[in-house]
Amino acid sequence: MQHRLIDQNLISGGIPLVGGGLLGFATGFAIRRIMKLAFIGLGLLMLVLGFLEYKHWISVNWTVVENQSSTIMTHVANKIATVTQPMIPIGVGVLGFMPGLVLGFYKG
Repeated sequence: MQHRLIDQNLISGGIPLVGGGLLGFATGFAIRRIMKLAFIGLGLLMLVLGFLEYKHWISVNWTVVENQSSTIMTHVANKIATVTQPMIPIGVGVLGFMPGLVLGFYKG
């Protein structure tokens, strides 16, 4: 009887831990991929603007471009934080979520 009680407690405590870890890993992996795509897209846009200005087809105010790109990246970071905020489970799941998030972000 004692052995069965320990197994049930271990299972009931382990499921949120493992679930939080998997959810954290998936979230970190997705955030890293989205950030890579955003930076690549922004870099390509800057490259095209630089090329068009080099050819004297357009004139670019680089101060405005820098401010706007900074605003866009801040907006993307805020949206990611807004989306992931409700994903963080309460209690034992946080112990699995945070390491999973870091590992997913590292592997992404």
